[in-house]
Amino acid sequence: MAKWVLDAAHGGNDPGAIGKHGRREADIVLEAVYEAKRLLERNGEIVLLTRASDTSLDVKDRINIANNWNADYFVSFHMNSFVDDSIKGSEIVIFEKGTRAEELSKFIRDELLANLKSNDRGIKEASYTVLRETQMPAVIVEAEFISNEDIEKNFSSIKYGYMVAKACLAMVDKVLIDIPVKKPKTPTREGWRICLGYYRDYEEAEEELIKLNKNGLKGAYVVPYPEENERFKN
Repeated sequence: MAKWVLDAAHGGNDPGAIGKHGRREADIVLEAVYEAKRLLERNGEIVLLTRASDTSLDVKDRINIANNWNADYFVSFHMNSFVDDSIKGSEIVIFEKGTRAEELSKFIRDELLANLKSNDRGIKEASYTVLRETQMPAVIVEAEFISNEDIEKNFSSIKYGYMVAKACLAMVDKVLIDIPVKKPKTPTREGWRICLGYYRDYEEAEEELIKLNKNGLKGAYVVPYPEENERFKN
């Protein structure tokens, strides 16, 4: 069991990159971290989000959240953007190669390439504050270019979250299991009865029935109740 800080980049007055048709990076990554959180927790991991709504958060706040919580891993979700709208592909940024962060980034890269059929733009090193000052393996995931019109139209934030969650679980030697929550089947019967309460006094029950009739409830009536059921008193 590991502690994961999932960081949805941007937010609030910082929408991040915006596609030609108005999709915002901040919205995509927030939905993605929620999906990743759901899957990680379902598989026994512990998750903390740096932001859980469309709010603004500076880099220092994100770092402090992770460090103060003593997280095991920090994953920051982003989309990429470029002036050339034909560019596409995914890349991951870490502070230094030869580390646990690079190991995690390789799992994430493999998932992105396999599921997005994305161009591999590599694992890159950078001295970003959020990577340099976090006290645990930290990665920045740049999943595709929102500046690419086709990507903006078809990119699934839910799938993004799924891919990262699967990679994170592989990092801790787990296989993602996502068992859907099934609704109980409704038994087949001719009809159903609604019981409103138990009354020791007939007049009290009748008064309650009159009130219900005035409130529009039709088809209700008073019936005798066996003595042994007195434990169900109203």
